[in-house]
Amino acid sequence: MKFYSFPPSPNVRKVNAVIAHLGISDIEHRIINLAKGEHRQPAFLAINPMGKLPALADDSGLLLWESNAICQFLCERQGNTPLYPRDLRVRADIARWLFWEASTWSPVAEILTHENVRKPMLGIGEPDAARVRRGEEEFRPLAGLLDNELAQRHFLVGNTVTLADFVVGGAVTYLERGRFPTAAFPHLRAWWQRMNDIPAWKSTVPSADLPH
Repeated sequence: MKFYSFPPSPNVRKVNAVIAHLGISDIEHRIINLAKGEHRQPAFLAINPMGKLPALADDSGLLLWESNAICQFLCERQGNTPLYPRDLRVRADIARWLFWEASTWSPVAEILTHENVRKPMLGIGEPDAARVRRGEEEFRPLAGLLDNELAQRHFLVGNTVTLADFVVGGAVTYLERGRFPTAAFPHLRAWWQRMNDIPAWKSTVPSADLPH
């Protein structure tokens, strides 16, 4: 398998965490440098016509894009694991969080990530104060929902980390650097600390420097 990635990307980070946590070794990592526009070149567009990362090319000829689909495929490939148990009720709960992340959580997290992290990282301007305020306003009720859910358990689906945590956590990879307003959400912050104690999660924190 070939995994096409750009390490600073939150969507790439969630897949890298799955790969590390499951100990998947038969995978070749290929960096596509977004800063240099490599994602818009014909060779990569043949893999992902959306021109976005990540993407996965399986040895069977499968070309897969959308980070959550890649995560799910890799988990399915490994069989029954604590990260993605075969129990139908547990998988339904995980699926709920994957859809919520893609439709609701990630678009809001992207605002603060772009303004407070990506702009300085790529040197493409100063944060837009109005957009930052909007991002913070939209983030707080969603963070409150997570805080309430996490008051009852250590992770999103019970007391063991699952794919749901890696996906939801991936969207806020830059929780600190992005200056996400989390002070009022102690259960969310405690969950984030538990995430950072997981070796696979800790080892996939993106570098502050762009890849060359």
